[in-house]
Amino acid sequence: MANSTQFGRSTGGYQSYTAGTTQTQAGATQLEGAVNFVTTGNASDGVRLPPDTAVGEVVYVVNSSANALNVYPNTGGKINNGTANAAKALVANMSGAYISLGSENWGAVLSA
Repeated sequence: MANSTQFGRSTGGYQSYTAGTTQTQAGATQLEGAVNFVTTGNASDGVRLPPDTAVGEVVYVVNSSANALNVYPNTGGKINNGTANAAKALVANMSGAYISLGSENWGAVLSA
């Protein structure tokens, strides 16, 4: 029988944000909600996924603007096993589900 663990929980509620304009991980707006509605002023403005999340926790990011949004992990983290600290672009008017893999690492499922 397969090993199964129940995951897929979201905590933190709904939050609305304006993305940080420095276009860096350090200057990215820190997200705190489970569902995060984000606007950007310029392409590549950024947000940072919540720190210290439990494995399996899901964070949703909705890019509600006409510009691409950079989504960063926290320091030392990776998204989809990419380069540490690197952003994963979320295109204009799209959304993504980010699943915590622990140790500030994330799996991303992005809308097309």
